[in-house]
Amino acid sequence: MQVSLRNAQMTQGDDSKQGVIGLHKLFLHDECTGEYPPQPDTCLHDRKHERSFTFAGKAGTVYDVTLRIRGIFEPTTIAGGVTPDPTHPYLKIGGVVSTPDWSQWKIEVSEPRETYWLNHYPAVAHKIYKEDFEATLAVATGATIVVQVSDGNDREIDNGKKGPDRQQVFEGVADSPLSGQMLRLDVVSVKERNGHIANSASRSDRH
Repeated sequence: MQVSLRNAQMTQGDDSKQGVIGLHKLFLHDECTGEYPPQPDTCLHDRKHERSFTFAGKAGTVYDVTLRIRGIFEPTTIAGGVTPDPTHPYLKIGGVVSTPDWSQWKIEVSEPRETYWLNHYPAVAHKIYKEDFEATLAVATGATIVVQVSDGNDREIDNGKKGPDRQQVFEGVADSPLSGQMLRLDVVSVKERNGHIANSASRSDRH
């Protein structure tokens, strides 16, 4: 079964549509909380923002959930893991953070257990990147999904400051430049997988 959400209205009667309500049109904004004069192109911010919810659906079923992911992010670097699409190398599945003092944007799924990193780059820099791509997540009915940004320090690269890579916008979502960094998710489709839920205890470690 495939459910397209580009133009479809999500209804209470469709479990697969219900399962993605938390993800559809999610906007997570890591906004500035104050100035940081030693580095004027940065700002102070809260170190962690997240949204968490439980994925609904048919019992014993795993779904392929395809998302449109738009980000206005600073870079971080993930060691290890898998790059599923070489044309969008900033998406990594698995691996560990090697630059903890830079913001890390990710989606965590509890079953099948996996981490989807959204802003991996070969090197960190005082730069804002604008991303727009699609990614497919495996999500089992009853799984917990956490969409999160976290940072090892209290400052971030600020999209609101002036510069060639700054003051970027999400057309139709945030049409004027916002401070800090941000993420927008839109559900493209939900497809039921054949077979049983994978046993996460037997999965190979991708770190």
